[in-house]
Amino acid sequence: MANATMFGFKLDRVALHHGLTHTNQPFADARLEGEPGENFVQSLETIRPHLVGVTRTGTLKYNAPADEAQDTSRATGAPPTIRVESMRIGSSRIDFVVRIGRRGGHDLAIGTESGRDVVLEDLASTNPFLVSLYLPEAGSDAVLVSEVRSRTSAGYQLMKLIGVVSNEHARQNSAGSNNRQWWRLVCKPIGDAERLEEVLTQGNGVAFQLERHNVPKGKSRSTDIVTLRRNGLPAGKLSSVKAMVLGWAKIDPPKEYGPAPSGSPVEQLASLVGFEIEPSLFDDGSLSYEDAQGRTQTIRPSNVGDVFVYPVATGERPTEDEIRSAAEDRIRRLQASLRIPLNI
Repeated sequence: MANATMFGFKLDRVALHHGLTHTNQPFADARLEGEPGENFVQSLETIRPHLVGVTRTGTLKYNAPADEAQDTSRATGAPPTIRVESMRIGSSRIDFVVRIGRRGGHDLAIGTESGRDVVLEDLASTNPFLVSLYLPEAGSDAVLVSEVRSRTSAGYQLMKLIGVVSNEHARQNSAGSNNRQWWRLVCKPIGDAERLEEVLTQGNGVAFQLERHNVPKGKSRSTDIVTLRRNGLPAGKLSSVKAMVLGWAKIDPPKEYGPAPSGSPVEQLASLVGFEIEPSLFDDGSLSYEDAQGRTQTIRPSNVGDVFVYPVATGERPTEDEIRSAAEDRIRRLQASLRIPLNI
């Protein structure tokens, strides 16, 4: 079977914080407390020996009293194994190559001969991912470009890792580090209304779907699904549909959008079907469309971030230059709404 892996990238807005504080700090001007009072880029050079070439396995945690209150909303499944293979710091961009994977997916890698088999029980199979952090000429927001392979990327984990290593370095080199002695990076997906419109209007066969999962007595999983489907976008509702999807992604819609339907996702979708139905009869809902490769893609609140993955190639991994060129083209198109001064 031909390799149908999708390669692309995603974009995030990244804010810089002193430790666990919530005030954004300017990337160029903010300094850590104490000597030598480093800015963010200088700190990256300081922690390079603890960041590059070091394998980390397990949940990444800031080793601080408030750790239990940290955001774990992105933590799903087994914790990843991550290693930064390289870090190149330029005047306006920092490029990383990161390997990431999870242990336990397979127990044995089979060689061409049995003597070449490799036991994988305590190992994680990984792939390399390009991650680039575009630094602003001024201000406290940067732009993160994360290579995506199918649905996997390394940008969020890398930003967390930098904060964890910064925290550990501060604790090792000062008596009880405080918030102003280490950096924390916070990611938020960039809402691209143009990309969302591409998906909703240029895809084939856009449909709304409501589902009811019937679980027979004595069964733990549903074996019977009742589906209600409406093909096509309701007339005059595109703006509200876009606002709804952005809401699922926790992204504020542009002011010119119509209001999203109210209620739960099922209630929202039920209101768009075009005739009276009882939302309580259903327990799940989605939008679906056929992409340029003829594959059916489904948008649910749980996977809405996939909408904002920009495909670059299918089958063969593109070069770093190809990923970077496509990402920078998209960032330029978003400059007016991003309002982040970047040198690209």
